[in-house]
Amino acid sequence: MARKKHDGIGIAIVVLNVLIVGVIITLCVLIYLYMSGKLEQTNVANLGQETQMTAELTTTAITTLVPETTTTTAAPETTADFEITDETEETTADDTIVATEADIYDEEFFANDLFIGDSIATGLFNYGYFSAEQVFAKVGLNPESALTDTIDNETVIAKAERLKPKRIYIMLGSNGLAYMGNTYMSQQMKVLVEELQKASPDSYIYMLSIPPVTKEHDSQGQETMVMVNGYNKLLKDLADEIGVVYLDLCSELQDSTGYFSDKYAEADGMHFLGTAYKKMLSFIEKTIQG
Repeated sequence: MARKKHDGIGIAIVVLNVLIVGVIITLCVLIYLYMSGKLEQTNVANLGQETQMTAELTTTAITTLVPETTTTTAAPETTADFEITDETEETTADDTIVATEADIYDEEFFANDLFIGDSIATGLFNYGYFSAEQVFAKVGLNPESALTDTIDNETVIAKAERLKPKRIYIMLGSNGLAYMGNTYMSQQMKVLVEELQKASPDSYIYMLSIPPVTKEHDSQGQETMVMVNGYNKLLKDLADEIGVVYLDLCSELQDSTGYFSDKYAEADGMHFLGTAYKKMLSFIEKTIQG
């Protein structure tokens, strides 16, 4: 009986030692996590009374472990976090500066030019970039209707003949993507350009690609980036064929995924925010001037 009792005490001592070691390890882990900022203070405060009592008994042993752990991990992580934040802020500031410089344009450069377009181009005078005299644009205009529609009882051909602008910019086709067909629109664009050349033979004519659409607008299926890219490819080929300059504005307005950037797109996913016109005018001027 005495031996059994002695054995029982031995087993109890072993179990107790295991428990004490387990508690010490647990406390070390918890204190490490707390000191490194990975454990909220409230979690440490919720330790049971028995654990706290054991912690008091083993304070000396644990204290020797904590400083090394804290010194080698917590400080470098904090420093790295600040470095990343500073770098991000500097990058953001640089991007803002670059974007502002990229949107600079000279109003005088466009003083004798004429813009032809749909509702997107109406923003050129609605936002105050140019007077209505320099813009022939209306809601729903496309390469076909541009040949016959009038604004203030004047067709675009008549206006070009009257103004004899130094440059003529055409951006048409977004309205016809859903129902006219890219090939037909490009054929009508050719007719429009040829008529403008007859009306104002000394004008330089530039065909602008139609702008992109946002991903959300694309998902609706009426005007998609597949349609936009297909039509713009036809415009580029047409420009080479008839000897006018093609300007790829579409690429300038796209984000990294190939859709209309939120920086420039209105809520409908097709029209321009005011900032997009600055981008467009800056792009045109810099491309022409080389």
